Amino acid sequence: MGKRIWLLIAVFLVAGVSVAQYGAPTQDKSAAATKPGFDITASYIEACSCDMFCPCYYNNRSTLHDGMQFCRANLVLKVDKGYYKDVKLDGAKVWIATDLGSNWSTGKDSWMVANFDSQVSPAQKAALGDILGQLYPFKWEKTDTNTVAFTWNIDTKSGVAHAKMADGKGEVVLERVPQRDDPNHETVVHNLHYWNAQSNSGFRMWKTKLEAFDGQGHKFSYEGTNGFLITIHFSGQAKPASGD
Repeated sequence: MGKRIWLLIAVFLVAGVSVAQYGAPTQDKSAAATKPGFDITASYIEACSCDMFCPCYYNNRSTLHDGMQFCRANLVLKVDKGYYKDVKLDGAKVWIATDLGSNWSTGKDSWMVANFDSQVSPAQKAALGDILGQLYPFKWEKTDTNTVAFTWNIDTKSGVAHAKMADGKGEVVLERVPQRDDPNHETVVHNLHYWNAQSNSGFRMWKTKLEAFDGQGHKFSYEGTNGFLITIHFSGQAKPASGD
C-alpha cells in the first residue's frame, strides 16, 4: 500500500475524524439524510491484562500492576456484515494490539498497532481506518500498522475462542466461564456501552487463558486475565471525498 493510504489510516486511528455528510446532494434529501456513510456489525475476541471485569469502562485510569499502571490488550475483530460508501466490508478482519497507558484521559504512555489481515484490500484498509478512528476516539501517543494473516474462531460447543497470527507474534485464547448450575450457560453483561458503538449484544464473559503480542517494539503475555466476546453495531458518516 502507498505511503499516502498508510498515513491516512494512522491519522484516523490516532485522533478519529469529525462526523461529516458524505456524497453530493440528491433529489431525495430525506433518504440521503437517513442512510449512513458506513454501517458495520462486527464480532470480537477481546482480552486485556486486567482482572475480570475490565475496569476501563468505569474509570479514567488503568489498574495498578506491580507498581505500574497499564492496560495491554488484544482486540481481534471480524466484520460480520458492513459497508463503507461503496466498499463492502463483509469478512474483513483487524487485530488491534494496544496499551491504553497510565491515564486514559490523556493517553499518556499509550500505543496501538493495527494489524490488518492479509486478505483485506487497500480500499477496505482505508475504510476501516476511518471507521475505527470514529469507534475508538482515543489519542494514542504512538501508532503503527502492519499486515499479517490471522485466524479467528469461536467454538461455542467446546467453549473456546481462539485467534492467532500466522507469524506467531500474536495469540488470544479465551475459555467460557460457566455458571455454577449450568456449565453451558455463560454470564453476559448488558446495558453497558462498548466505546462509540450504538449497540451491542452484551459482554460475554470468557476468561483469558492466554493473550500475547510481540511486534513493533512491544511485547507482552498474560494468562488468567480479563476476556470477553461481543458483537457490536456501529454506523456513521464517512469522511468526505477529497475536494467535497
